[in-house]
Amino acid sequence: MAVMRRKNPKRVVSERDIYSCNSADELIALAKRHGLSDVPLDVDGLIRILNIRIRREAMDDETSGYLKRMDEHWVIGVNNLHHPRRQRFTLAHELGHFVLHQKNGREFVDKILYRNNLDSNSEEAEANVFAANLLMPEAEFRRFLSGVSDQVEDIASHFNVSALAVRIRAKNLGFSGHGL
Repeated sequence: MAVMRRKNPKRVVSERDIYSCNSADELIALAKRHGLSDVPLDVDGLIRILNIRIRREAMDDETSGYLKRMDEHWVIGVNNLHHPRRQRFTLAHELGHFVLHQKNGREFVDKILYRNNLDSNSEEAEANVFAANLLMPEAEFRRFLSGVSDQVEDIASHFNVSALAVRIRAKNLGFSGHGL
């Protein structure tokens, strides 16, 4: 039996629900409750049910995206000149800033998408880990790698992320070999 997933969720979650989500796992559960696809995650749909606006716009090549407060709404901007898989990671990264760091009311403009954690400040590193957890949940990542395929491109396709994001996620989870 096929399960249909909504492409454009109409409902927005309550403000209480929005601010009670503190982890990628909680957001994935929220997405599932609202009928959104979880693998690959419908990150656009998730952002919309959180009442965050998305702006796809041309930016300089070094800018991946931003999280800003505009007209009483949070807005995630993403560089539409970047590859769609890179845009997905940027959206998840900025959502990480929203969940983990927006309580201090700051805005974020991200110049580099997925830096090595050693080169990043702690908030950027946390947002990268959050995005990886959101787009490539550990249990599903391990299941796919051990039971379906250990090829980087297969994994990237399954999660709809870049090969680089897969390699970094695999390394952080202790996997190596086969191009990982």
